[in-house]
Amino acid sequence: MNLMRIGLTAMMTAVLSMGIACAQEPVDPQPAKPLTYVHPSYHKVTPDVAKKMMEEGVVLIDVREPDEFAEGHVKGAVNVPMSVLKPGMKLKAVPNFEDKVLVQCKSGVRAENASKILIETGYKNVYNAYGTSQWKYGLVK
Repeated sequence: MNLMRIGLTAMMTAVLSMGIACAQEPVDPQPAKPLTYVHPSYHKVTPDVAKKMMEEGVVLIDVREPDEFAEGHVKGAVNVPMSVLKPGMKLKAVPNFEDKVLVQCKSGVRAENASKILIETGYKNVYNAYGTSQWKYGLVK
């Protein structure tokens, strides 16, 4: 009986851990590493939703470095590299802390880190739009 219980426990543990490990973002390709940040002001949106938000006037901040941005970016995106983004820094393109702001990088990881900084600065509506690698609407140079 104990061996059966141990076997069932091991099997349940394996199944549960696989479920956790298989949790994925709703984009392809997946971000370079898991996105785990949780905050009431932080949201993740698919490229489809981000595109609609931009059509409604929400600013997209691309936090990749200038050379990456120059290789191709979303039309209308504003480049604010992670290397210059600091806590307390108000974005010129989004001066109102209450306005929605989209943040993007290559895969979503730096966008998540930038979102933390923006929220720490006081932004209340920050949306991780993942990365240019998931953007299916074309990039401009």
